[in-house]
Parts: sequence; structure tokens; C-alpha cells
Amino acid sequence: MVQSATPSRSSWRFSVSVLVPVLVAVLVAIGTATGFVLWSTTRSDDRALDRQTRLVSHILGKERQFISDEQSAVSPSDEAIDAIEGGIDIDWVSDVLGAAFYDDFGTHRIYLLDPDLRPVFAMRDGGDAARSSFQPDSQTILGLAQQLRTDAALSAISAYENGFGDVPAVADFAIIEGKPALVGVIPMLGESEDVLVPPGKAFTHVAIRFLDDALAGELMENYLIDGAHFGVDASVAPGEEALPLRDAAGNTVAWFKWLPDRPGAQILSETAPAMVLALLAAGLVVVLLLLRLRKSSSELEAARAEAHHRALHDPLTGLANRAGFQDRLAQALSALARGRAPVALLALDLDRFKQVNDTLGHDAGDQLLRQVAERLQPLVRDTDTVARLGGDEFAIIQTDLRTPADTESLSRRIIDRVAEPYALLGGEARIGVSIGIAIAGTPSEAADLPARADFALYEAKENGRNAYRIFGTASAADPVDLPAPANTNRVA
Repeated sequence: MVQSATPSRSSWRFSVSVLVPVLVAVLVAIGTATGFVLWSTTRSDDRALDRQTRLVSHILGKERQFISDEQSAVSPSDEAIDAIEGGIDIDWVSDVLGAAFYDDFGTHRIYLLDPDLRPVFAMRDGGDAARSSFQPDSQTILGLAQQLRTDAALSAISAYENGFGDVPAVADFAIIEGKPALVGVIPMLGESEDVLVPPGKAFTHVAIRFLDDALAGELMENYLIDGAHFGVDASVAPGEEALPLRDAAGNTVAWFKWLPDRPGAQILSETAPAMVLALLAAGLVVVLLLLRLRKSSSELEAARAEAHHRALHDPLTGLANRAGFQDRLAQALSALARGRAPVALLALDLDRFKQVNDTLGHDAGDQLLRQVAERLQPLVRDTDTVARLGGDEFAIIQTDLRTPADTESLSRRIIDRVAEPYALLGGEARIGVSIGIAIAGTPSEAADLPARADFALYEAKENGRNAYRIFGTASAADPVDLPAPANTNRVA
């Protein structure tokens, strides 16, 4: 029989031709949009981080300079020179160079060194301390203090004493007792021309401020830096950034760590729920549209398949019609050219159908035709085709024929089955069938196969009906009077 597209094949074809491309396009669009958003937020965060890193670097540079600016409050000072030369006034040094400096600037440790860089005063966390407390810090402090004894520093001091420039000072990051700190050293010089200190003979003021939570808190408050703190290693918590603090020699002394502003990530986190809802809504709309499109496509495919089926099938019996018969016959005959087995064409014409139709009416005739179709269909194989060509004319295409005996056997079964009584409109009717058979074994025999089958059918009817005849042979079934079963004995 002529095959039409099945729902599964139609669904598969829709998925491949429509659903998959649309889904791929939607996924690509979503992926592209998501990628662009993520790229944009990442770029925004990177730019913000670059600005913050430069800001933090500038702030820490200012902090390093700030400790020198703080020390400029005690040097130059004529009063300070008077208090430390010619006998040190420890009380004045403790109050002015120590306690006041601690109170005003929060400096954790203060030392005063004589011209030979020996401690003459020490203060820790606002309280006087033994001069021996200088010893643990001495290596770092003396290294910075020696920078005030270089030719360049001594020249700067001479220039200041001669009225040019400012008091030179040195400030740097260092590790004091295992903790990061800012260390500032400045020579104690006079403020007026009357108080002169020869280069290399000045006392040295030392100020140490640890890079602790208090300083980090000041930076957070003054510069709106979140999560600021200092550490001696580069490890960071999730979301943190770290900036190395290097001394003048380029060595990393400590790390400043903070939580940078991430405007892109913040915007994304704030808009993500709305974006997800929008994507879900868009996805739902796409799904609904696809489902509707699939339904419309399925309905269209079903309508097309139905139209195709109607074009090739008889509406009364459901068998192939003349168009379907010709299509299937062309397929069967074309297979002969590929070396397939012979094809048999059986032309059937119902005997005494006209009497039933005229006696019981067209409705009974239609019912009879449907019953005949129902009896013929089970007698053939799935590869064979049963067709109604019009009126009471039927045809059967029998493919892959092994021997003519197969066709004769089928014809006898048809004659016997069709001859059985029919229940019509509360009554009973009997009919017969005449069969003309033509066989094509080669492509050259295929051209006039229908004509040869019709000729054989004519001979079967002429020889008494309710019989079959094979074209081109002397073999035929003897006609049998109805309603007796058909006699299929061969006659010469």
C-alpha cells in the first residue's frame, strides 16, 4: 500500500527542521547576551579595580610622606636644640618629642638618638621606656638613620642651614619585631639663623607607627575603602585584593588588603533576579510559540498526510484507488529492472454485483463493497497491494512472485472467500468474482501488464465467471455456479 508520513516521522522532521534551529538560535542569543553582560561587568570591575589600586598606592605613599610631615613639627625647632644640647632636658624631651607626638599623631614608638646614633630617650605607646628597648629595633632604624649621613643628606642639611630648602627626612616601610611599620627619621635642626647645627652633629628623631587595624580603620573612614587591613603575606580572602608595600630597596615588606568596589558585579547581582525572570518569561514565550508552531505544523502535516491519503485511497473501502494503484504498480514494475522477482497483476470483477445493487439499493451495494474489501485484505501479504479501481472493479499487485502457482493459490482463496454469503440490510446475498491474471518477469513485459490482465479477465468472464485465467497460458479455473464453492480445477 502507499505509505504516508507517520506522526513520529513528522514529529522528528519538525524537531530537526524547526525546533532544533530555533532552540539553537535562542540558546546562542542567550549565550551571547549573557557573555556580553559578563564581559561588560568584568571590564567595569577591572577598570574600577585599576582605579582603586592606583588610589590605594597613592594613599599609602602619602602615609609614608605623612610621617615625615609629622616630624617636621619638632624639627626644625630652636627650643628643641636648646633642650637636647649642653645637657638633655629629659622631661621636656618626654613631654614634647614623646608624649605630645604620641597624642597628636598616634606614633607607637619614639626614639631620640645622639650624634653617634646612640639612644638617649625611648618611648613606647605613650610611656617612657628604657633606652635598652631600642636594641631590638636598632638594625632597621640605624639603616635609615645612616641615610642622613650620606653626602647628599649632609649637603641638604648644609643647604638648609644656609637658608635653602627644607630639613631632609627619611621614611620607609620596614618590619619591626615581625610587624609591618612605617619608620621616619629626621635630624634635629634649629629654626633660626642663631641656632646652627653642624652637619653630622645633629641628634636624630625616630618615629615608628605600626601598620595596624587602627591605621586601616582610618584609611577606611577617610577614603571609603572597605575591609582594609595589613598582612605580612600575600594570601587573600575571597573577593579581596592585595597591594604589596615595598621599601626603598624594592623588597616587599607587607601587603595592604581590601575589598575593592565591584560596580559591575554589584549591578549584576541587583539585576540578576530581574534578568533571570525576564529570560524565564522569554523562554516561556518561546516554548509556547514553539509548542503552538509544532501543533500547527503537526496539524498541517496531518492535513497534508490526510490529503495525500485521500488522493491515493478509495474513500468507501479504504483501499488504494486508481491513482494509488498506478503509483504502487509503477514502483513494483521499476523493481524488475533491479533484478527483483516477477510481479503478478490480478484484475478482479465482482459477478452478480449489479443484481444486488439494483435489488437492494446503493447503500447495500456500498456495504457489500466494503465487506469485499475487508475479505480481500487479509488474503494478501503486507508487501502486496489491494486496490478498488471503481465500481465493482478491484485489482491486486502481487510482488516477489516465486512461481505462477502462488498467484493461482491466491486466486482460489479469493474466489472461495468472496463466494461466502454476505449479510446485507437484514438479508443475505451471494456473489462471485472473476479474475484475470498477468505476470511480468522482465521490464519488457511490464509495459502492457494492465492490458493483459484485463484481457485475461475478459476470458474468465466469457468462460462462465467466478473463475480465474492467467494470460498467455492455457490454464484457468473452471467456472462454478453460485452459490457453490468455486471449482479451480485447471482446464485446457
